[in-house]
Amino acid sequence: MAVLPPIGALWIGGSLTWLEQLCLKSFVDQGHPMILYTYGKVKGVPEGVEIRDGNDILATDRFITHDRTGSVALFSDLFRFHLIAKEPEIIYIDTDVYSVRPFPGGESHIFGYEFYNEERQKGQVNGAILRMPQDSPALNALLEFTSDEYPIPEWLPRRHLDPIKARAAAGDPMHVSEMPWGIWGPLGVTAYLIQSGEIEHARTTDVYYPVHFADRRIFTKRPMLTRRHFTDETRCLHIWAPIKNFCAKRFGGVPPENSFLDERLKHHGIDPNAAPVIPQSDRSVVA
Repeated sequence: MAVLPPIGALWIGGSLTWLEQLCLKSFVDQGHPMILYTYGKVKGVPEGVEIRDGNDILATDRFITHDRTGSVALFSDLFRFHLIAKEPEIIYIDTDVYSVRPFPGGESHIFGYEFYNEERQKGQVNGAILRMPQDSPALNALLEFTSDEYPIPEWLPRRHLDPIKARAAAGDPMHVSEMPWGIWGPLGVTAYLIQSGEIEHARTTDVYYPVHFADRRIFTKRPMLTRRHFTDETRCLHIWAPIKNFCAKRFGGVPPENSFLDERLKHHGIDPNAAPVIPQSDRSVVA
């Protein structure tokens, strides 16, 4: 039996909820070595998941947070670039990514479009599933770009770029936390993949992101409504972490009975009632 490539994820915060447990366990059950990097003790880690110190990848005593939401997504973006640069055999995934089929191994570039406009032949790559080789021009450009917390991203549309340049010219540079959401994430990843030409490796939406963010509530409905988005090429499913708060507000912190999520939790032997979600609890974690 072929040895599957290791998978790496990051968690910042307290205990894992049923969503993170489900997603991490899905890779373990596929046969992938699953590594969870943390910056402190974490409860609720599924059996078979190896825990490692995040400081081994990126030492820090400060997490960069988004100015408007307080999210640690900016630090998560930074961490994944350093992880795949230091440990190129690891495929990075967010903790809300579920494994539908195992990664076959042997692929130098692993990423895909979260949406794509066929008419304009233009789309956006999401970094929730990511691998690039150490000599990747895009990876090295991202490492350089994220080394400055007051960057001027020339590739942004003028409506966003002009205020950043104006602030810099006035001696009041804009911090990355004040910039558009995804500046170190999908926006930056897509921009540098286009610049380097590595965008040619991006897989179609059905491979890694078969269900769009806007359609995420179907996970709480009949399983067939989710499965009809799958193709023979689908490997992963981004479950989109905000579905947790939807479940918290509508269903008491756990997915409803006979939903896609409920079915998958039962399949992997996870009791959601042992790790329910409290509304807004995912503000302090990386998903």
